[in-house]
Amino acid sequence: MKRLALLLGAAVVVATVACSNQANVALPAGPIALTVRLPNPQQQIFYVREVMPVTPGPVTLYYPKWIPGDHAPDGPIGAMMGLEITAGGKRIAWTRDAVDMFAFHLTAPPGAARIAIRFQFPAPDRITPHLMGLEWNTVALYRAGEPTKAQMVDPALVIPAGWGYASALRTAQRSGGRIAFRPVPFNTLVDSPVIAGRYFREVDLTPAGSAVHRYLDMVGDTAAAIAISPAQIADFRRLVVQEQALFRSHHFGDYHFLLTLSDYVSTGGLEHHQSSDDRARSGAKMFADPVHFMLDASLLPHESTHSWNGKFMRPAGLWQPDFERPEHTRMVWVYEGLTTYLGDVLTVRSGLWSPRTWRQAIAYRAAAMAHQTGRAWRPLSDTTTAAQLLYSSPTAWSNWRRQTDFYREGELLWLAVDMKIRTLSHGRRSMDDFARQFFGVDDGSFVTHTYTFNDVVRALDAVQPYDWAGFLRNWLDGVGSQIPLLSGIDAAGWRLAYSDRPSPYQSAHETVGPGELSMQGINAMFSVGLFLNRQGLVKDVLWNGPAFKAGLAPGMTLVSIAGRPFTPAALRAAIAQAQQRQQPLRLTAAGDGVTTVYTVAYTGGLMYPHLVRVPGTTDYLQQILAPQAEPQP
Repeated sequence: MKRLALLLGAAVVVATVACSNQANVALPAGPIALTVRLPNPQQQIFYVREVMPVTPGPVTLYYPKWIPGDHAPDGPIGAMMGLEITAGGKRIAWTRDAVDMFAFHLTAPPGAARIAIRFQFPAPDRITPHLMGLEWNTVALYRAGEPTKAQMVDPALVIPAGWGYASALRTAQRSGGRIAFRPVPFNTLVDSPVIAGRYFREVDLTPAGSAVHRYLDMVGDTAAAIAISPAQIADFRRLVVQEQALFRSHHFGDYHFLLTLSDYVSTGGLEHHQSSDDRARSGAKMFADPVHFMLDASLLPHESTHSWNGKFMRPAGLWQPDFERPEHTRMVWVYEGLTTYLGDVLTVRSGLWSPRTWRQAIAYRAAAMAHQTGRAWRPLSDTTTAAQLLYSSPTAWSNWRRQTDFYREGELLWLAVDMKIRTLSHGRRSMDDFARQFFGVDDGSFVTHTYTFNDVVRALDAVQPYDWAGFLRNWLDGVGSQIPLLSGIDAAGWRLAYSDRPSPYQSAHETVGPGELSMQGINAMFSVGLFLNRQGLVKDVLWNGPAFKAGLAPGMTLVSIAGRPFTPAALRAAIAQAQQRQQPLRLTAAGDGVTTVYTVAYTGGLMYPHLVRVPGTTDYLQQILAPQAEPQP
């Protein structure tokens, strides 16, 4: 397990950088005592009290700004309220920094050894009457001028007495609704969310003979929401086995999949080193319906893969000694792109997806990227550098501007890398070898390692010699047709094709779940060049596509189609009829009080992406997606 460390030499470094302004400064003694209370879940407010050691004189406190995994300075400080700071029972005046809104300045009075901090944080997107999810970065301040790993915290949480809970934090004591956790450094606290709820269930996923425990912890608004089936539990157990077969290492004591199943909280996932904070996009329906389960099946594998890629091994620019210093996101094509590829492969190897579902997903994403017109001017490397801007960018014209598509294009890039390794090595090596050697170093260590572009190139070259720097730089910095976007699919013995029927994967996204463009709706970008919600509101228009040339724009609403009131079915029927009759579509749309009839010159019919086999070629996708042999304990 030490071979890669020797290969990468000094470029892979242990993240032990300290703040440069800390030399010869006396640090306050003792831990921060942090207590967070949720006295009334229906009000959806966390009440915070911190008792923080300080030294007399000027003190600057930070609210966490750059949240690992968010890749943006989006700490929700705007929601913070009721801030009050005291010392010895007397109130201390504080001033927000005029430039850095996440910094608070105050003066600790003579003789003060600690200050008390109180504030409240409303979290309607994480609390319901029956459950809660707590991200500690939203409910804590820390001292400026010290690395967060040097600031110890004694955390406690007060919740309704009957609720169950789970976290990667170790429990010191529980008394009724009060849970005292063992002390941890501030950076570990932020990396250790908690879920809790009236309806709670923990499932042990630990493989037989393993000393490293894995748990699936679930909270829901009803007992039915957490009613996971034995077959689904078996799939998640196989996920743990397949992760170990891929990486042959672990970098955590225990690992908790923290899963919230609610129709009333925010959805998505956020990776952490020893847990993942997963909120099912299909809400309370995830386990109840096969289609909803398919939509969420890759969520937990993606976030847990980040424990290796993103938490233990991390791009150098994404490690900082505190949450104030800017992250540099240029390498998220590895952090997120490779995690998307490996996480989806593990989803299939575990049985959570079938190979057919993976092919449908990759076809949909490949088609989306092939129709991402912004690739003509904006390279993938710029979308990664500007990630902090793109996460909150508007949907309108997103195909021309580009959004955070380094997830989708990154998956295609790493499929191409995998296929290049397999073909050059005549099937003897693959991305499995890279993952095992690159992320499998220092088995059992929790200490973060960092990597650079050159480290990735050297590690790939150790698996299979090739001009990896040239290959990657061309893909990252090139635009348009310079990029071999579909080369991985082609080399695997498949090709991207279109038919007049959507795949079950695309149908599920359009009808019962969130779409790949972060919305539920109708994706006609591959035909007339429109993306609409199910009420007819145009969310995006393909740049220079048929609808664009006709004059349609995001923000308009389709009213009728050839005189018939708009419905999703009516639009699909009109596109099909336009092909049969070889006549343009007539769409009536309203926007800003003006209703106009638009003539869309498109007669190509319905276009839905699929992968089809190329006769006479090897089916490498079958090899990529096949379960791997279980490693011996």
